[in-house]
Amino acid sequence: MLVLSCLGGCSWLLTSTDVSVSQNNLLFYDDFSNPRSGWSQWDGGQTQIAYQGGGLRFLIGEPHYDYWSLAGLEIKDAILAVEARVVGGPPNNDFGLICRYQGPDQFYAFVVSSDGYTGIVAVDGDGYHILTDSGLTYVASVDRGLSTYLLRADCVGSSLALYVDRQKLLEIEDHRYNSGDVGVFAGTFDETGVEVVFDNFYVLKP
Repeated sequence: MLVLSCLGGCSWLLTSTDVSVSQNNLLFYDDFSNPRSGWSQWDGGQTQIAYQGGGLRFLIGEPHYDYWSLAGLEIKDAILAVEARVVGGPPNNDFGLICRYQGPDQFYAFVVSSDGYTGIVAVDGDGYHILTDSGLTYVASVDRGLSTYLLRADCVGSSLALYVDRQKLLEIEDHRYNSGDVGVFAGTFDETGVEVVFDNFYVLKP
């Protein structure tokens, strides 16, 4: 759903990411109020991805699984932002933003866990690679369980950066992928029942 106005959402983006929004830099916005706006859905019994309650809801009922949904765009350089509400399940989870998705084994993931861990990951045919030298980074302000997280991911050239609640937490350089789709994801580790609702998804020109 390509839009040319902020549909009442600009104030959230400005306060959460310090990014100025205008008709010149807004590429895409979705508040998930229209279940026909094109995001992939899934019902596998234990796991569901669906438009629900004014957002895109993920319920992950399998251990050690990540599921994602994509916007159906082809984007090179962009700033992504989304509101992620963790409403159920264990704090040992993972959720976040995806950019430059070229296939299930080719994309970048900007990872947050509600027990406080963050990371930027490159996925390729050999698996998941945490791009920060020290592995996932613990951030005390992110360690708050069931809560709302305001996420931002910058994919600009070879520079990748993760923000949570207005704070830049990580920035790295990587040259694997330079374009692709964008989206959101959620997943589990040992415990199941992770439930995350995404709302107000933005794609902006940097």
